[in-house]
Amino acid sequence: MGTYAKWIILIIILLFFITFGVKNNQPISLNYYMDIVTGDLPLYSVIYIAILAGIFIGMIIGLRSRLSLRKTVKNLQRENRELSEMKEKAMEEKEEETEEE
Repeated sequence: MGTYAKWIILIIILLFFITFGVKNNQPISLNYYMDIVTGDLPLYSVIYIAILAGIFIGMIIGLRSRLSLRKTVKNLQRENRELSEMKEKAMEEKEEETEEE
């Protein structure tokens, strides 16, 4: 995708978030357990915080699986290297046997 297309998409997304914030700026208060109450917050800020928290949690989960996959790749590369060495040794032994005959 071209650079201009990326900028246009980014501008459209930013305009969406700005207009969303303007249209949803009524104050709300959040009630937690044990009668903990927040001060009045604009609705859009609560939604933006929830979105950012979801992105952050998704990144942590993705990082965990990426590290697991990286470990698997390293193990498979090591195994592939060992098998290649075994194959080379077998080829050398076969060549030596054919030379002796």
